[in-house]
Amino acid sequence: MTAPALSEPLKASSSHAFARQVSNRGFQPLYHAGEPNRCPGCGGQHWHVGRMSAECATCATAIPLADVAAQPMEPLFTVTRSATAGKFPRMQNDG
Repeated sequence: MTAPALSEPLKASSSHAFARQVSNRGFQPLYHAGEPNRCPGCGGQHWHVGRMSAECATCATAIPLADVAAQPMEPLFTVTRSATAGKFPRMQNDG
């Protein structure tokens, strides 16, 4: 049995193009906080929930959290320069 062909090739150049092609990706289980969640591997309902994923306590299947999966995977920090940087000379260490 061969896999069905995708209607459009997946493009890695656009960060949101892949996310918009949900029908081409197939079933993607997500852990929804506050709702009953069944493990796709064993059907269990006991979970170890972390910051990025939830792991089934029975069979150790890990699935992403729904809140995290909806956000783009990009760094959320900015590099800024301190207001006092360069105003004071560096002290020499003679030791």
